[in-house]
Amino acid sequence: MTIGEKGKTMIDLHLHSDASDGTNKPLEVLREAKEKGLYAIALTDHDTVKGIPAILDSGELSDIRFMPGIELSCEAEKHEIHILGYDIDINDKKLLGTLEHLRKGRRQRNLSMIRRFQEDGIPITLEKLLHGNEHTVITRAHFARVLIEEGYCSNKDQAFKKFVGDGCKYYIPKPYFAPEDAVRLITDAGGAAVLAHPFQYHFSNQELEELVKELTAYGLSGLEVYHSSHHYGQIVKLTEWCRKYGLLATGGSDFHGSNKPDIEIGTGRGNLKVPDHLYEELRTYCNSKKDMI
Repeated sequence: MTIGEKGKTMIDLHLHSDASDGTNKPLEVLREAKEKGLYAIALTDHDTVKGIPAILDSGELSDIRFMPGIELSCEAEKHEIHILGYDIDINDKKLLGTLEHLRKGRRQRNLSMIRRFQEDGIPITLEKLLHGNEHTVITRAHFARVLIEEGYCSNKDQAFKKFVGDGCKYYIPKPYFAPEDAVRLITDAGGAAVLAHPFQYHFSNQELEELVKELTAYGLSGLEVYHSSHHYGQIVKLTEWCRKYGLLATGGSDFHGSNKPDIEIGTGRGNLKVPDHLYEELRTYCNSKKDMI
C-alpha cells in the first residue's frame, strides 16, 4: 500500500528542531508528524541542515514523505525576512561554506549580545543559551528562553518587546545577508526558494508585492501561502500572487515545540490545513530542475 492510499492528505513543510530554535529533536518531529498521519513534511531549521541526516538515516520514512529544507535569514530594505529552501543538496559545498560563514558571524553577534546583558547584571551565558546542545543555532528565541528562566519576563512576547526585539537595547542585528544571495544559494544547491510567512513582515500589500516581484526576478520559486499566522484574506492574496507571477504555493505550521507552545505540527493553531497536492507540485518542480542539470 502506498502512502497516498492510506488516506493521508495533509502536509507540513515548515518545521523546526533543536538543531536551531525548536525544542524537539529531529526524530521527535518526524515521529509526531507520523502519529498525526501527515502525508509529507520538511525540516526547515534556521541557517543549518544539521538536523536532516538524523531523519534521512532513521529508517523511519516508509510511511511518510520527507523533503530536506532550510530557513535562511536575510535583510530586506525595512525588515529581516526569511527564505525557505526545499529539496536542497545538504552536502553542497557552497551551501555548507556559506552556512559556516553565517554561523561564525551569528556567534560573534551572540557573544556581543551576551556582553550587553552581563554589563547590566543580567546573567545570560553561552552555556545557558546552548542548553546542553553545542550544535544548536542560537537565535533570539534562545535569549528569550533564558530571560524567562531567570525571571526577567514571563513569556516570549514580553522578552522580545523588552529585551531582544528590533530596536531594543540588547538587540544586535545579524551580519548582512542579502535576499538575492539567499535565493541564489538555495537554487545553486538544487532547491526551490520560497518566501516564508510573507505577512509577518508588516509590509503594506504594495510593498510586499514589490518584494515578491523583486525576489522572483532573482529566482524565487514560491510563496508560503498557508501558515499558522495567515488568515483567509491573506491566503487569498498570496494565492493570487502565485498565479500572477507563476510561483508555487507551499505551507507549514512553523512548529518550534515548546518555544511556540500554541503551534502544533500539521494544524498550527488549530485551523491550518495544507493540502498534499502542494507537496507533489513542489516535488515535481524540484525534480524537473534536477533533470535539467
